[in-house]
Amino acid sequence: MTVVRAVLMAVAGALTCALLRAQKPEFRMAVSVAAGLLVLMWSMDGIGEGVEAVRGLTGQSGLPEDAASLLLRATGIAVIAEFGAQLCRDADESALAGRVELAGRAALLGLAAPLLAGLSGRLTALIP
Repeated sequence: MTVVRAVLMAVAGALTCALLRAQKPEFRMAVSVAAGLLVLMWSMDGIGEGVEAVRGLTGQSGLPEDAASLLLRATGIAVIAEFGAQLCRDADESALAGRVELAGRAALLGLAAPLLAGLSGRLTALIP
């Protein structure tokens, strides 16, 4: 039911933005951001369930807790960067949206750097 509510909010926000475009364009972005934040807030239950599922699977698989933490942080970075980029595109700032996406990719690379360094060390140890 949460998905239906989120979709209805997004459609209502989009329709409101379309109406405001002609008469009050300065309010259009505020309505878009507010509707987007409400949709994101209503998605938090599903996000929480996903986090618990990843933690449960990590515990069952015997992987270290750091692996689940890394996966969850990477997912959070990707979601936030995508949300920010879409807001920029809604404001007709596609160049800025590209920079937000680039910043998200850079953050993901920084997050993965210790993992890549550890993998490189293990591979180097295997080579005689």
